[in-house]
Amino acid sequence: ITLALLTIGVLILTACGGQDGVDSIVGTTWQWQAYEDSAGENNIDVPDPQNYTLTLNEDGTASIKADCNQVSWTYELDGSSLTFNTLGPSTLAMCAEDSLDTVYLQRLGETVTYVTSDGQLFLNMMMDSGNMVFDS
Repeated sequence: ITLALLTIGVLILTACGGQDGVDSIVGTTWQWQAYEDSAGENNIDVPDPQNYTLTLNEDGTASIKADCNQVSWTYELDGSSLTFNTLGPSTLAMCAEDSLDTVYLQRLGETVTYVTSDGQLFLNMMMDSGNMVFDS
């Protein structure tokens, strides 16, 4: 009976995927919605989320749109751990003065973990300094 219950439990967890699952964040184009500062002092509401996108590709590369620039980084995904190698090709256009391109790339580079909830992706920054919020 114990083995049968354990087998059923594993099948249920496999079918449900536990957390939304790694596969649910790979291959999706995410749009940056907000930055939530842990101290609550430097929150950012992104005025044009379609200008700040992130796609984690199956091959370990990340396709990033940072306003007027295109960036290609690599990433490592291990369980809920997500980190970016920020050394990669990028266009070097000068975006508008009010652009969030620099802040966006800086925050992405500080990512250490992620969670998903209700179709949103939350990238957690190092030292629990804040979260980037994305919608698909």
